[in-house]
Amino acid sequence: MVYVTRIIDEDVLPKIDAQYVMSKLSDVAKDAVIVFICTNENWRKEDTWKHKGETYYTIRLPYQLVKETEDVRPLMLELAAQKLGVSIPVEAGAISG
Repeated sequence: MVYVTRIIDEDVLPKIDAQYVMSKLSDVAKDAVIVFICTNENWRKEDTWKHKGETYYTIRLPYQLVKETEDVRPLMLELAAQKLGVSIPVEAGAISG
């Protein structure tokens, strides 16, 4: 099961939809945790780490891009799929960057 969580600044909280990404990755047969980070501060240098048997993958979302973009969910899904090495259909309106 893929679990998705977030570490974000309060002003972008409504845009970072962890539940959406987790629901789209519900069929992925991998035990992993995706941690979306979207802050003005640096947080944890490692991109991947293990803790209590779980693999954690950090995905840093560009703070300014998130603030300026109406819907960042397609970008989040695309980045999570890339990080996990799985194929997920990219939805219309995805932002590449």
